[in-house]
Amino acid sequence: MKKHSFMRLGLRPKLYLIILIPLLLICGLTMWTTQLLIQKSSLSTLQQNNQMLTTNTIAQLDKNAIQQMYTSTNPEQSAQYKELRQRLNNVRLETGALYVYMFKRVDDRWLYTVDGAAWDDKDYSPYDTELTLGADRTSALLAGQAITTNVSNDPEWGELFSTFMPIRDEAGKVIGYLGIDISANTVNSVYSVTIKEAYKLVIPIFAGVFILAVVAAMMFIRRMLKQVSEIKHSMEKVTAGDLTVPSQRITGDQLGEISDLNNAMIQHITGMIGSIQHSSTTLQQSSGYIQEVAGSTLRQTEELSRAIQEIASGAGQQAEQTEHSVDQSARLGGIIDEIGTYVDQFGATAEQLTTVRNTVLREHELLLQQGKESVASVQQLQQLSSTLAEQSREAAGISGQVQDIVKQTQILALNASIEASRAGEAGRGFAVVAHEMGQLAQQSGESIREIDRIMGHFVEQIRLIHNEFEQSLTAAEQQGNRITECMDSFEQVSRVSEDVQRLAHDLSDNTDRMQHIRREVEEHLTHIAATTEETSAMTEEVSASATEQQQSVAELSDISGNLNRLAVDLKKQAEQFIV
Repeated sequence: MKKHSFMRLGLRPKLYLIILIPLLLICGLTMWTTQLLIQKSSLSTLQQNNQMLTTNTIAQLDKNAIQQMYTSTNPEQSAQYKELRQRLNNVRLETGALYVYMFKRVDDRWLYTVDGAAWDDKDYSPYDTELTLGADRTSALLAGQAITTNVSNDPEWGELFSTFMPIRDEAGKVIGYLGIDISANTVNSVYSVTIKEAYKLVIPIFAGVFILAVVAAMMFIRRMLKQVSEIKHSMEKVTAGDLTVPSQRITGDQLGEISDLNNAMIQHITGMIGSIQHSSTTLQQSSGYIQEVAGSTLRQTEELSRAIQEIASGAGQQAEQTEHSVDQSARLGGIIDEIGTYVDQFGATAEQLTTVRNTVLREHELLLQQGKESVASVQQLQQLSSTLAEQSREAAGISGQVQDIVKQTQILALNASIEASRAGEAGRGFAVVAHEMGQLAQQSGESIREIDRIMGHFVEQIRLIHNEFEQSLTAAEQQGNRITECMDSFEQVSRVSEDVQRLAHDLSDNTDRMQHIRREVEEHLTHIAATTEETSAMTEEVSASATEQQQSVAELSDISGNLNRLAVDLKKQAEQFIV
């Protein structure tokens, strides 16, 4: 719960707590350390003083009196004992020591010699009373060293510390030992006085440092929070779509660098939005141009379809007329056979031949006129196919331009996605726009590739139709030439009928010649009939191709409409940002 409460706090309280809590901890640690150091210092000072007191006391003792006391038969009744005890008692009273005494080492035992207690103290330690010391103290004293113990708890005397020092004669020989015990209450008294004096010095200094640290921290936090507020205000505006509010750099640290990076990000996003707006306008214009071209192509395709239908109708009529010509040629063959069979009826047959010549001449003239009309129609259709092929190539070129625009749009979408990922949360909405724009570019690219495939197929069909038209035109011209030759032949027949009497002996040869011409005419008419059938079939194929082209152009128009709507949506999305 405490952790969640701390996390719900604002940045300013958190920073204050982060600074104040360590300061308070430092304050507490400093006070505790001060107390510990003063306590140790007080103990160390008293220990040093006790050592000096022991040294001075030993210096004042009469070493000869000590040796004489040891050799007397009743040491406690000797004058030396009384003198030494009075000296130690005076030291105790003058210094406030808890216990001052002398002792010696006899047969691995420590024994009291002189107790510096008051003369009326019944609990003093008599001469040769055993004294207990630890092994460490024993080894140190036997080595001739002075010992000052730490504070220990005595069951009888409470907390105290002691100093033990050897007593040496003039020759340096150890003749005894002096011990002075100091109560720990003395240490506490010194500690109390010292700690008060220390607090008088430390607390004002620490308070001044604490106040200066708090003021400096508040100034630093205020400046830092002001920089954070600037960055937050700018990012809120960017999140709302307003890219015209940069953040002011206040600090020279990493927060200032973040402010500069935020401004650089805003400028970069502004450039991307402007580029997207320009690209969406260009895309919208291109889609409108594609739609116009698709409409024009659709109208031309409809005109081509009508022309092809007219060609198909003319081809059907031409086929019927060709069949009729074949029938006429068969009749001509019968007449020629009758001429060969009935030579004696040559006169009447000549008249009949004249009549047939006139009829066949009119039919061939009509056939020649229709052939010329077919040639003109084929030439017009050839011109239309050439125009349609040129317009198809133009449409393919426009598709290439649109493909370039789609590639630029894909590159722009990729760059927009990269810049949106760099912007983090601020660029999330823009990343969606960039993703949609990338999908639009991909769909547009697929549509343009499908259009290029359809247009390529259409251009190939037109080229095949153009080649077939050229063949049909050549065949029609040959048909006209042959019909002209046939009419010349009939003119010869007319001249033969007029000179029938004069040329009777040549009738057999002319009959053979006419049979030969008739067979050629039948072959020509058969070829014309086959060519007409091929023209009709090709016309049906061209009509089917024109229908497919109409469907493709309609799909292209729908795609350009969708592209235009997507460009408008992209522009609306970009216009939501204020740049």
